[in-house]
Amino acid sequence: MAEKIIMDVDTGHDDMVAIVMAAGLQEIELMGIVAVSGNQVLEKTLSNTLKVCELIGADVPVFAGMDRPLLRPQLIGGDIHGETGLDGPVFPPLCKNAEPIHGVRFIIDTVLAHPHEITLVPVGPLTDIAMAMRLEPRLSSLVKKIVLMGGSMGKGNRTPYAEFNIFADPEAAHIVFSSGAPIVMMGLDVTLQVLLDDPLLQRFRSRRTKSATMFGDSMTFYTKACKAHGSEHPAMHDPCCIAYVAEPSLFTLERRDITVELQDKLTYGKTYASKSEDAIGNTWVGVKADAPRFWELLDRAFDSLP
Repeated sequence: MAEKIIMDVDTGHDDMVAIVMAAGLQEIELMGIVAVSGNQVLEKTLSNTLKVCELIGADVPVFAGMDRPLLRPQLIGGDIHGETGLDGPVFPPLCKNAEPIHGVRFIIDTVLAHPHEITLVPVGPLTDIAMAMRLEPRLSSLVKKIVLMGGSMGKGNRTPYAEFNIFADPEAAHIVFSSGAPIVMMGLDVTLQVLLDDPLLQRFRSRRTKSATMFGDSMTFYTKACKAHGSEHPAMHDPCCIAYVAEPSLFTLERRDITVELQDKLTYGKTYASKSEDAIGNTWVGVKADAPRFWELLDRAFDSLP
């Protein structure tokens, strides 16, 4: 039976791959996608989300979420994802429109209508999820689980201590991690194990479908941007969340208590992962990925897309 999910994205390059996987895998029923500010401003992340869905033929409702963090000044990732937030591919003129209701309201209404059936998959800053939890306190106990991309048990990628999604809205992350909801954290510890090298990129480029061409053009830009920032190959951060939902056995998890630093200026946004004495932490954290099987999943997603 397919897993019902709502994605919450700040659509840049790896978000695009996550959407492709969610739309193309039979193990997943994509109920809707909410765009949040993060990799770029909301206007751009929403437009990118609509363009990707339209190009790959994903008949899924798309909603606008929060356009800024809860408290802190806005931070975007244009230095990695470019001026549009998804530089590289060329999209046809956009026809698909966003839905009229706010994405946070969509999250709340859908979870309440399907108690214990909806998995939330936020792969950007956690602003929308935190706001939904504040507006509807029952949400934390009614979601099936939250599978999020963010955090690290080691070094960060936005600062030496903090990963981008958490650093972009640490207060929202604090609300989510302390909510009591069942959480799976796909942080840098595991996502950096799934790297797109040149032979893999050429393999997907050889498909020559619309979806694969978008992927190839996007990943060519993303690879150059990552190399300019000291990484030889781009990591599939956000798609790891979709891969986990579809095939949990691809990943090894460990239970941890996760807390978010909100006070110290130097380590602001850092995720501290401690083992609780009774071995019952608030989050399952990904520590190991089966990368070859990940790429097989992505292959299968492309098989069912135009």
